[in-house]
Amino acid sequence: MAGSALVVTVNGNPFLDGQHDRAQIICDWTSDDAAGSVAIAIASTYAAAQMAISPSYPQPKRIVGRIAMIETIPGLLGDKTTTCPTDQYDVTLPDAYGYDVADGTLANRSGSVAEAVVYEEPLTIDSDLTLTIASAGNSKTGRLIIYVDPL
Repeated sequence: MAGSALVVTVNGNPFLDGQHDRAQIICDWTSDDAAGSVAIAIASTYAAAQMAISPSYPQPKRIVGRIAMIETIPGLLGDKTTTCPTDQYDVTLPDAYGYDVADGTLANRSGSVAEAVVYEEPLTIDSDLTLTIASAGNSKTGRLIIYVDPL
């Protein structure tokens, strides 16, 4: 097994005082599970995102804002063709208390088509998040983009 991997890129600032425009947290992941059941359960998006901003940046405590939309895009860097996950894979975003802030709306994702969940009532977040991918298969890749608006 090569191991699960996560690379996080941040556009904007989803962490501090709400004085920002829409931010994006882009999570490029690689699964690792020979059985194809629980493919990846990785460290927090917050920890990876703060390092993406700058290792010397003042350390934020959590992601703060309203999640307006979440996109899932199969494939390496979201290309929809390379090492795509198994169809109907699942994504959860547990907060610091273990509650899936997406409330199950990221279950049964397509392994070949980009999909977006737009929340009529944006999801208020003031927490660290953990990205968990399940049933994606071994050494599969995908991209998750979280769009965070200020409070």
